[in-house]
Amino acid sequence: MQIGDKVIRNLAGLRMELKVTDLTDTLIICGGDRNEHSGWWFDRETGAEIDEELGWGPPPKSTGSFIIL
Repeated sequence: MQIGDKVIRNLAGLRMELKVTDLTDTLIICGGDRNEHSGWWFDRETGAEIDEELGWGPPPKSTGSFIIL
């Protein structure tokens, strides 16, 4: 996985192509960056979307979307 790669976000069967804009050891960030806390954030191990406002995250939390590499 590298910055600039494209991934597919799957939200209830709706697919959206996203571009990887930032990476950490635990996160894949698309369309934003960690310093601004913007864009879509995904767990690097499971692909689960992380959204603090919705309470989404990797297990033991649940999520509404995930990425497909």
